[in-house]
Amino acid sequence: METGMTVAYELIRSKRRTLAIVIDSEGKCSVRAPLQALLSDIEGFVQEKTAWILQKQQQYADVQKKRQFLVADGIQLPVLDKIYTLRLAEVKEVQENGAVLLCPQRDSQQALEKWLRGQALLVLQERTAFFAEQMGVTYKNVKLSSAAKRWGSCSTKGNLNFSWRLVFYPLAVLDYVVVHELSHIGNMNHSCRFWRRVASILPDYQVRQRYLHEHSYILQWLR
Repeated sequence: METGMTVAYELIRSKRRTLAIVIDSEGKCSVRAPLQALLSDIEGFVQEKTAWILQKQQQYADVQKKRQFLVADGIQLPVLDKIYTLRLAEVKEVQENGAVLLCPQRDSQQALEKWLRGQALLVLQERTAFFAEQMGVTYKNVKLSSAAKRWGSCSTKGNLNFSWRLVFYPLAVLDYVVVHELSHIGNMNHSCRFWRRVASILPDYQVRQRYLHEHSYILQWLR
């Protein structure tokens, strides 16, 4: 189908048998082609897939934009189940005033992160204790991490680490991460038994899990 649009791509030839298009995490397009494939056939294949390529590249661009979280006056800030409006003001530390967060004008990002970490630790300690009692498990401690790719972890000794950036997610999603890690106590794998344990506490865990993965870019905020 002729679209009238063109896309830039990198051509990579190999001993493969078919044509394929790959869009990487930065939105760059590459075409994998057999060694003997005609350039006209490759161009026709790309032209046929142009609309799909541009759609995928736009999706990646949207994700990149979401990752670029900058502290600025007036931004909307999700914190658990609340949405705050951030205001830069002449204050020494972050102050909560209804649906408004007053944040120091100087070193605003550091001050905001400190406040968010405090909120995260409080709720994670509370929810971990709550679910541990329900599940009949014991753990050693709860600590915050700044991991770029993991929401939580559980050691064989029962030490729990959670990303402080979970504070940006709805409470129901944070609860899923807590239950997930607690389910690893005495069960350090993702077996059927593990998932049955998760489901016994959160029957809708797959919905919460899906939200977590669809919003994984949040782990890149405030870096």
